[in-house]
Amino acid sequence: MNESELIKKAKKGNKVAFVELLKLYEKDIYLFAKHMLVNEELIKDAVQETIMTVYEKIDDLRNIDLFKFWLLKILGNKCRDTLKRQRKILYLDTYIEKVHIENGYEEIEIRQCLEELSEDYKKVIVLYYFNDLSYKEISALLNISEGTVKSRLSRAKEKLSKIIDKEGRVING
Repeated sequence: MNESELIKKAKKGNKVAFVELLKLYEKDIYLFAKHMLVNEELIKDAVQETIMTVYEKIDDLRNIDLFKFWLLKILGNKCRDTLKRQRKILYLDTYIEKVHIENGYEEIEIRQCLEELSEDYKKVIVLYYFNDLSYKEISALLNISEGTVKSRLSRAKEKLSKIIDKEGRVING
């Protein structure tokens, strides 16, 4: 079966055709993801998410001649999402580690500092860094503007750093 036939059958729900279609692009998919992500675990996750999305959205593909482009575009978006998630995790982890090293804090103390933030600030920090939501998603979830999300996030980070005084102790109250 050629690519066009596999795509048509996959669009009709034929799982065998879908698997065969993916096998045609297996090497391209891996190399593309490897180019964007270096960690094998992250590559596997991005590829898996891409396969699920392609399977769920294949009916949305209008021009079957553009399947490969469409597939790689989805993969590129998944890789970028993964990189964004990793940067956020790395930023917060680096911040926590820096404070821990410089001030002798344990991670649990940093998390306790988060508890000292107001609910509005704590929500945006948790949603952005721990739940990996975008400004837009947080905006919709909390029913506030994206600008408000950005300013609350910025203020929350400022307040978090002020909770830790210059002598390296947690300020209570």
